[in-house]
Amino acid sequence: MSEVEVTHATGRGATPAAGDPGRSRERAGVDHMVTATPLWFGPEHRPLFGWVHGPADRRSAGAVVLCPPLARELACAHYTYRLLAEELAEAGMLAIRFDYDGTGDSAGSERDPGRVAAWLESIGEAIALARRCGVTNVSLVGMRMGALLAAVAAARQGGVDGLVLWDPLASGRSFLREQSALQRLRSDLKPLDDGRVELPGFVYSAETVAELGALAMPEPARVPRRALVLTRPERTPLNGLIERLGVEPELGEAIGQDQLLEVEPLYHEIPKATSARIVEWLGKEEAEPRVELNVPVRDRASFHHDGARLTERFVWLGDVSMFGVVTEPEQRLDAPSIMLLNAGNDWHVGPNRLWVDVARRWAALGFRCLRFDESGLGDSPARPGVRSHVVRLPETFEDVHEAQDSLEPGDPTNVIMVGLCSGGYQALENALVRPARGVYAINPILHFTPPELAWGPMDPRRRICFPSSSLVSAYRNIPGLAPLRRGVRGIAWRALRLLHRDRDPSSWLDELRESGVRVLVIGGENETRPFGTPAGTGDAELVQIEVVPGLDHALMPAWHRDAVLQRMTEHLVEHFAPGAGSRPGRPSA
Repeated sequence: MSEVEVTHATGRGATPAAGDPGRSRERAGVDHMVTATPLWFGPEHRPLFGWVHGPADRRSAGAVVLCPPLARELACAHYTYRLLAEELAEAGMLAIRFDYDGTGDSAGSERDPGRVAAWLESIGEAIALARRCGVTNVSLVGMRMGALLAAVAAARQGGVDGLVLWDPLASGRSFLREQSALQRLRSDLKPLDDGRVELPGFVYSAETVAELGALAMPEPARVPRRALVLTRPERTPLNGLIERLGVEPELGEAIGQDQLLEVEPLYHEIPKATSARIVEWLGKEEAEPRVELNVPVRDRASFHHDGARLTERFVWLGDVSMFGVVTEPEQRLDAPSIMLLNAGNDWHVGPNRLWVDVARRWAALGFRCLRFDESGLGDSPARPGVRSHVVRLPETFEDVHEAQDSLEPGDPTNVIMVGLCSGGYQALENALVRPARGVYAINPILHFTPPELAWGPMDPRRRICFPSSSLVSAYRNIPGLAPLRRGVRGIAWRALRLLHRDRDPSSWLDELRESGVRVLVIGGENETRPFGTPAGTGDAELVQIEVVPGLDHALMPAWHRDAVLQRMTEHLVEHFAPGAGSRPGRPSA
């Protein structure tokens, strides 16, 4: 498991250059070679996480700081921001992606006080980082709440050359109103105490809600030299915000925002036309003199969490250099390492940032934890010849094996794999190919169409997948059959198990048990039904299937995330901490 020491270059899944040394990768397949360097920056005691993208010749005439959206919209926009940063680097500009304080991989939590001020300070730190790289001409790009925060930061701080507001919100109040409306559509919420407000996937304190409600574009104290405002075609132009910019902006349309932000992340589409418009606008000014870039290297961060001092460091995994973050305590237990797998198209921070919370909480207990992006997902390059941003590819088997080899080179089986949805499924499948110490599978989906069926047979390593058929698809699409489908769902699963006896859980769970793999499956009624195990029962010695009635598949409600994290933590301490009783021996590879 090599540590990041030099710039890591990307090229959206193209082939590595010949003679590549392993730590510095430059990939072809784009008009220009580009580089990408992960780093920590900002305060030593409370570090921010970011990526610096730039031309391969390490010379640039300007820098662009990308201010991300907030809450669930951040998860939807993450991959779009990565591609935009790469396109800006291809066009000869330096681009900085970053996580606000308390979001993504940065230190802190959404529960901390002073959130709005911290987010604005994070933008200031990112601007300062751009200038430390050697560039003085800095522009800001922000989407949704990121646009409003960028506009406020530009007005207060000054020194901003260009400002791009991408599908902006007029005020923090607008953001709260829209997100709260979406939250009210749910019926599985529990009221929160002490004035906290729950939005889809995240919880803000009463103080943060008040700060957001008061946030609006101020009268500009310092005006950007130029501005571009892109709004959705079907929405009224934000005249109040535009008037307060202090400069006459160029106006345009933000095409494709509904397909990016208003669909399930698994199905969102990249707004390529809008990204191209932004790159063109930022690069069309008369060229400034290109300067030599000097990107600082800071690949470790230390901070306190739950009363413990933790260290986080970057790692490259496997042949394609998958990106990962290892979280470690000062004193590590003699216990298995934890691997947190991608859930659908979410990047390595996990669903609603759950993997960051898991890694830091368990590291504070003494466990070493790795959260990483499988090849082609999140911040990891795709394998040569393989399409990026596709879930459940058969190459994921190699991804997980290579991560095991890197994390525990002396004994790759000494790991606990944790996953939700596709990640839960993959953890179970990989444990059948190569045993592990444990598997925590949350709402694993076993019934899906493997992507390789589009060009050939199903990968023979898939032991537990019930592939969807055209008959099943037709049955699902017959109008008016929803009540009937609910009534016969259990019968349907029994029929599927008879048709695919080799994939019946009673068979492969026995294999895991015989290999000494301790399994905890936590899911709602639908997700656990394929296991054929009634709620509250299971093999208490090694395999436990626990049903949480009404558990949301993506763990959007806060109490669902809290309940699942608490149950996994109890199980981890009971069975894997030193001195835990009734622990099986390590399985053989």
